[in-house]
Amino acid sequence: MKKVLVLLALLGLSIGLAQAPIKIRLGFNPTQNSDQLKPAAQAIADFIEKEFKGTVEVEIFIPTEYRGLIEAMRGGKLDFAFFPPDGYVLANREAGAQVMLKSVRFGNPFYWSAIIVRKDSGIKRIEDLEGKTIAWVDPVSAAGYVFPRAALISRGIFPDKFFSKQVNAGKHDAVVLSVLNKSVDAGATFANDDRNKSGAWTQFLKPAEAAQLTAIFYSKPIPGDTFTVSKEFLTKYPNLSRGIAAAIQRIRAPQNKLLLNLYRIDWMMPAVDSDYDVVREARKISGQDK
Repeated sequence: MKKVLVLLALLGLSIGLAQAPIKIRLGFNPTQNSDQLKPAAQAIADFIEKEFKGTVEVEIFIPTEYRGLIEAMRGGKLDFAFFPPDGYVLANREAGAQVMLKSVRFGNPFYWSAIIVRKDSGIKRIEDLEGKTIAWVDPVSAAGYVFPRAALISRGIFPDKFFSKQVNAGKHDAVVLSVLNKSVDAGATFANDDRNKSGAWTQFLKPAEAAQLTAIFYSKPIPGDTFTVSKEFLTKYPNLSRGIAAAIQRIRAPQNKLLLNLYRIDWMMPAVDSDYDVVREARKISGQDK
């Protein structure tokens, strides 16, 4: 009788384990204040759980800075992450992360870096910034540091000598506010087009405030933000990894605005590692990889 009870207990345990949801840790790029980002991030997690009908449990992670995502994936604490392009390159190199999708905005799978100034500053071109101050986002931000810095160096302008002061603001919204409030003369941030219509300043500011700023420089196109999986999770759950990427691809604006609310992404499309070779090149030019 005891043997029967033991067998039944083990059988019940095995069934319970088989039904336990797979826990997924999903990281989000901290482009803005976490209090603003968290509801949109949680909505993505809820969507994934609903798509997989309770077979997965998604926990979100929003670090205080870009580097936190990379460190978390390298430490085995993240399974998926929305990495910016430069962050993906580092995560691929340091943690073996694999890109699955890239973002599409306004029909383009790429975006730009812009250097913005106040319209009333009298600054019309890059050369007018000599001896003035600039705010970057973070050294691992493609649009907020790597691409604009590489572009300046390629033109023979060396930021450490050209500007009187450089500030790392940490997030795109902080850069925009620094320019608006005249804390700095210029700021490097992202743009959704190269025609001065849409960018961080129109996204994070009220229309009347955004109208006070303008872009005086655009970089070459940057491949879109990524949806990336850890090497370990992809190896252990290849079908689930592809299934989650497919679920993210089903989020398409305007019918579904989850990605639009998250990072102003219309939808995401398949990506491969070589799409980000242009980022690696910019890192070398900018002095990030010597």
